[in-house]
Amino acid sequence: MKLSDYLCESGIMMDFQGNSKSEIIRNLVELLSNTAAISDTGKIIEMLEEREKLKTTGIGSGIAIPHCKSLEVDKVHIVIGISKEGIDFQSLDNKPANFFFLLVAPEKGGSEHLKASAKIVRLFRDASVQEKLLAANTSKEVIKFIEDNE
Repeated sequence: MKLSDYLCESGIMMDFQGNSKSEIIRNLVELLSNTAAISDTGKIIEMLEEREKLKTTGIGSGIAIPHCKSLEVDKVHIVIGISKEGIDFQSLDNKPANFFFLLVAPEKGGSEHLKASAKIVRLFRDASVQEKLLAANTSKEVIKFIEDNE
């Protein structure tokens, strides 16, 4: 399983923005709707916001991985928002996040989304990886970097 298999250029936003956790989630789901046929984005937003009430998915080290399972998708989807400045996502380390990975998996899916999440953490916790990706100018560069480093 390769992380790059789940990515496409239209699912990566290089100048990602949001003024609140809710706005960040809405922006990620809007990005997801560019890559997947979603009939009701509101349901996904609601599920993600409910998940955030349990415990933040801002895991620290500049990474947030909001995720949920949904009947709206038939396979795992991943989109990425990249913010060079960083955005407050109420992360566990109380530092801004630069990388926002939205994972949405099918309701009856197996553990594929957990494997994807683990790969994200392994690859992106490295400060040098983050530095190189923050220097990227296009989503194509991001995908190429991930392909070359997974």
